[in-house]
Amino acid sequence: MVVSRPNILSYKLTNIQSTIHFFHEEVGLSKAEIRSIIKAYPSVLTYSIANRLRPHIHFLQNEIGGGKENWKAWKKVVCTYPQFFSHSLEKTLLPKIHFFCDKETDGLLQLKKSELSQVVAKFPPTLWLSNENMNEKLNYLTESLELDSNELRAIILTYPQVLGLSLQNNLKPKMEFFLVRSNEDLEDPYNDHGFNCGFSKEELKDFVLYQPALLAYSLEGRLKPRIHLMEQSNILFRYCPKNIMSYTDDKFKSW
Repeated sequence: MVVSRPNILSYKLTNIQSTIHFFHEEVGLSKAEIRSIIKAYPSVLTYSIANRLRPHIHFLQNEIGGGKENWKAWKKVVCTYPQFFSHSLEKTLLPKIHFFCDKETDGLLQLKKSELSQVVAKFPPTLWLSNENMNEKLNYLTESLELDSNELRAIILTYPQVLGLSLQNNLKPKMEFFLVRSNEDLEDPYNDHGFNCGFSKEELKDFVLYQPALLAYSLEGRLKPRIHLMEQSNILFRYCPKNIMSYTDDKFKSW
């Protein structure tokens, strides 16, 4: 770690010792967990315990989780995404509660606090992705699939990772792949433009509501090759099990 981050040698030893003591004694992390945090994000050793580390832990345990003992996922956020500590509590983290839960501003999701806990546990970056970034994706999903508020909420609760997908490089190309239907596509379903499933919005919505992770699978690496193989066997994707894209390669081949 010193070789890759030599500036760690300039950190005060007393600060390092205090931070390790805080994580171990006050937060309750194991030595292995503390080592993984420091290895992944050594800058954590430079943060003030009183002004940064302790308030951030309190935010996770109480504002998001509803109590340290009621929500164990706070440890996953800290250990897996230690860069969480780099984000401002006032400017970034606390406003996320309003973004996801506020019912007075006509928010798109209007989650309960317990539902927000589920979302953060599954995909911690929702706490620091920009509101504009997430709103673009929420609006796009709503319009593309003609989702009502309950359907949109169900997708995010089941698979919040969809908020981390690129709109231009992921969501839009997949929607076009699943939905767009041109004369050229109908004549040649495996042309230079790729397949076209020819789903109606209602058909695709059913698939996505059943398994939102469908939107995360690689278009070129999984979706197109599997649908091509199914078409060669005169099998239409729309009549397949809705979770077929989650099958392992071996299970798919034996299906």
